[in-house]
Amino acid sequence: MEREPVSGICAEDIVHYQDLARQFAKKALLPIFQGEYSDGNLSLLPEILKTAFETGIAATPDESLAGCEYGIWGGATDEQGIMPSLLLLSIIAETCGGVAMCLHAQGVASNLLLAAKRKLPFTPVRVGLGLQEEFCPPFLGTIISPVQDAPARITTTAVQKGNHYIINGSKSFVYSMNGIDAYVVLARVNDQWGCFLVDANEKGIERIDVGARTGLRACLVEQVTFNHVEIPQEARVDDGDAREMVIRALGLNWTGMAAIGLGIAKGASAAAIKYSAERYQGGTQIEEHPAVKMLIAGAEASIAAAEATLFSLQEGSFTSFKGLKKAASAKLIIMDICSRAVTDCLQTFGGYGYMEDFGMEKRLRDVTVLKSAFGSTTYLKQLIFDIEKEGAR
Repeated sequence: MEREPVSGICAEDIVHYQDLARQFAKKALLPIFQGEYSDGNLSLLPEILKTAFETGIAATPDESLAGCEYGIWGGATDEQGIMPSLLLLSIIAETCGGVAMCLHAQGVASNLLLAAKRKLPFTPVRVGLGLQEEFCPPFLGTIISPVQDAPARITTTAVQKGNHYIINGSKSFVYSMNGIDAYVVLARVNDQWGCFLVDANEKGIERIDVGARTGLRACLVEQVTFNHVEIPQEARVDDGDAREMVIRALGLNWTGMAAIGLGIAKGASAAAIKYSAERYQGGTQIEEHPAVKMLIAGAEASIAAAEATLFSLQEGSFTSFKGLKKAASAKLIIMDICSRAVTDCLQTFGGYGYMEDFGMEKRLRDVTVLKSAFGSTTYLKQLIFDIEKEGAR
């Protein structure tokens, strides 16, 4: 019997993506948590990411690698929809939110290059996205025009000099894998947006690791400064105005982070259910205690609501302000209820929940960082209001 397609893919394809993610999590990710490591043995991370590229889970602009089309946010996203990427991210995040964030950041930057369908001056494998400046992504006015003060214009500029561009400026909170080959940089070109592929080894680039962080420690986060960096004219990725690429980058970022948050909450729930069935108190398993039942039931209800919200986005467009508003709303809502779900699950462990032994404090740290990453709740609310007020399409 023929199955109805879902967001461009059939039921068999969905099962394939789920199985792929679960096998990757089981074989590649679980081993890093053997031993006493608060965030897993991150010395094994290079091998894990290598496996992600080999299995096609990690997207890349390099057409010779398996993930170019069908990896997380790969080239087939526009054709198949966002469900495959959401499934992969969510299932991987059940085991480790930080690794999921690595794959997500790699995928968003790759997607911008793949969607542009332009011949690149060189073909990178690992890429990072340079969009955010200071502590917030751009507000609505700045998205519409990078020269608008809303509240601050884009200060990273690209000036054409003959057959080259000169890039100056700084990008904050650039999430990526270690060992990236290039940055996808969104900058101001006169009064419009421009998108550029910049070799990570170009002269004039300064990279500073932001240092110790609360959560998502498997993912690199940098401050990247461009001091008179000269790149060829062919390195410009857009067709003259990259505003739609800015919207795409923001929408994919928020949607993917919501999927990671959902996965972290699901992992927390599974751990709480397992622990409550094994732990005895007062002569009975604690899963029989009314307070524990209420905590787990509340978490499960929150997860169901988050999942329904996330997958309602599967037909959304990420090149319009309407789609951007949906993505911002999804991150705002989903991260709030997933954070609450993780907290409820942690409480089933009592004081043990805050110890590294059970992995619950890691999930709490990860979801807390994710909640404010690439746009705090205050920023998202302001953007949602402004899009509605201006009637931006």
